[in-house]
Formats: sequence, structure tokens, C-alpha cells
Amino acid sequence: MTDPERDPRWAAVRAARRHRVPTPPGLVERVLSSLDDARSARSVQLPSDKGLRSVTEPAFLRLARTVADAEAAAVPGMRVTAVALADERLQVLAAVRYGVIADEAADTLRARITAELDRQLGARPPVFDVHVVDVHPD
Repeated sequence: MTDPERDPRWAAVRAARRHRVPTPPGLVERVLSSLDDARSARSVQLPSDKGLRSVTEPAFLRLARTVADAEAAAVPGMRVTAVALADERLQVLAAVRYGVIADEAADTLRARITAELDRQLGARPPVFDVHVVDVHPD
């Protein structure tokens, strides 16, 4: 494999790096708020075939992060940078390797995480978003 920084297309990435992309409105506040909420040990209610299953937020977030990391390792060029619960939605922040089609990788990761959380919890996970927030060269 060639060094991506020597690839002529890498100039576009360098140019994009000089322009700061604004953080989506409220994202930082939601993530920080979810960290505070996780410490309060509230419960996440997950629907299952047998009714609602209750899991504490810290336990759910730990499991979600473990699953997200493992599933990202199976998606070429993708890695998870953070997981948080905000407004009853799971937020997964990820980085992709230069050259990876971000939307496709995010969709694949979302499907893999959903299936594995469902399998491990025996309940449907909350709705969640995968945000590609960074590009890395390797």
C-alpha cells in the first residue's frame, strides 16, 4: 500500500484541514450532559419480546463502547472515538481512514452494532447515530 500522504489526492485533505468544520449545534453539550447522566446511574429502558428490559446507563454505555470498538475493528478503516447517550439516543463518534467512503462505513458500523447489542442484550438497542468526525492517514 502506498503512503496516503504521498497520494496527490491527500492535498485535498490538507486543504480541508485548514478550514475548521463547525461542531453540530448542541453536540458537545449533549455528550457532556450524557456523561453527567451516566454518573447518576439512571436506567435505559430497552424493548424486548418479553417487555421492557432495564439496564443502568453506565453498564449500557460500557457495553455499547465495547461492542462499538469490536464491530469497528471488523469494518476496514474505521475506529470508534467516543460513545455517549444523549436524549435517549446513542451517539457513536468515529474516524475513518483516508480513502474510506464514510457514509458506507458508518452505515455498516451502525448495522453491526445494532445486531450485536440486540444479540447480547436480548433487547432492541435505542436509536443511535454514527457520526464520522475525523479522517486519519493510516
